[in-house]
Amino acid sequence: MKERDSIIFDLDGTLWNASETVSKAFNESIKDIGFDIEITSQTVRDFSGMKMDDIFAQYFSFIPKEKLQEFEKIYAKKESDYLKEFGGELFPKVKETLEQLNKNYRLFIVSNCMKGYIENFIEFFSFKDLFEDFECYGNAGLPKDKNIRLIVERNNLQNPVYVGDTIWDKESSEKAGVDFIFANYGFGTVENPKIEIQNFEELLSIKF
Repeated sequence: MKERDSIIFDLDGTLWNASETVSKAFNESIKDIGFDIEITSQTVRDFSGMKMDDIFAQYFSFIPKEKLQEFEKIYAKKESDYLKEFGGELFPKVKETLEQLNKNYRLFIVSNCMKGYIENFIEFFSFKDLFEDFECYGNAGLPKDKNIRLIVERNNLQNPVYVGDTIWDKESSEKAGVDFIFANYGFGTVENPKIEIQNFEELLSIKF
């Protein structure tokens, strides 16, 4: 078996929790198009990992189709502005662990987020030197498994592993032909994962 050379990370529920900031952006955007409906940070955590189109369809069905494009445009701007200002909360020991992992592995991010979301995360914490590349749903509308494959192919990764916190992460990893590690401290649940971590720092001690 080839030696493990790289780690690809999910973002929300794996590296950080930005649900408070994201819910604020959603709620302000909802008000801007004339609705008095609020979503909670828990709701944001519940749909974390889903594609944005599916989130809008399932959780924002109260918005008329003719206003959806306007809502998406307003939200994209507010999300970016709020993330730049407020960011999110890293899970314990993420920064220190990433710095240690980066000595032995190439690091990447693949998320189902909007365009610019990963960039805001990296900029907020000055992580530019830690991650070689990243990909997201918002760039080309591709599902997570295809974006994982894009990262693998364009960076010539030989034996990567994907770390995520939802069943969608597990399924996407399997479709992409990449091993999966379940971050069980995150937002989702996965039944009987082959490998799981109780906290982020555990990545330093587990056998890949």
